[in-house]
Amino acid sequence: MKIITIASLKGGCGKTSTALFLAEALAHTGQRVILIDADPNNNATDYLARDELPEAIEARSLFHALAGRRELADCILSSSFGLDLIPGTPSLANANIELSSDPGVTLRFPMDVKALDANFVVIDTTPALTLEMRLAVYAADVVLVPVGLSRWTLQGYEIIANEVQKAERSTGRSRELLALPSIVTEREAAQLRAIPTWKTTKTAILKMAAIRNATNAAHALKANTGAWEMFWKLAEEVAL
Repeated sequence: MKIITIASLKGGCGKTSTALFLAEALAHTGQRVILIDADPNNNATDYLARDELPEAIEARSLFHALAGRRELADCILSSSFGLDLIPGTPSLANANIELSSDPGVTLRFPMDVKALDANFVVIDTTPALTLEMRLAVYAADVVLVPVGLSRWTLQGYEIIANEVQKAERSTGRSRELLALPSIVTEREAAQLRAIPTWKTTKTAILKMAAIRNATNAAHALKANTGAWEMFWKLAEEVAL
């Protein structure tokens, strides 16, 4: 199993669309993929489980697994996109308060994720330095950071890099940290790749209306299109 965490402190950089379409590309190879939505904004859940009743989604919310009320594997929902989902709901916002005095959760969650029956687990995270993001970093084999060209890009990336270093010191296990130029032009992607302290993906997710439209409408990207090819190449680069 490989666990890929998508993390960013800045909204609008394609974090959730990267999680969704990377997971779909991996599932297209015939592998079993589970997407964990660790963001209380639950946009990935809304995409994959748009036809599910809110009560059914809440009953399997990741929050219940983190709080020890339900096994993580029992939170899985199937989707029509060829991959499974452990949904996030607004109740996840309670995690920081309810679990703040439970340091053992940083050990339990990675073990529970590793125990899932899947070839790949992709974790979407909240765009803030919350408990949910830290747990996702602790569980990860790869931490993929979508970055755009903005004045706060460098600082946001470095904060996540520090969290990765803390996780490595605590667990004695290394993680691959990759900056992903996302929602950028080719020229902007080249500028981001030129930052000497970063390890940056060869693949860039360029600005495309097709990505935004597919995310908003909860439709898969059309195979063999430019948008699909970008995520297919990303899957090959970071996971396959």
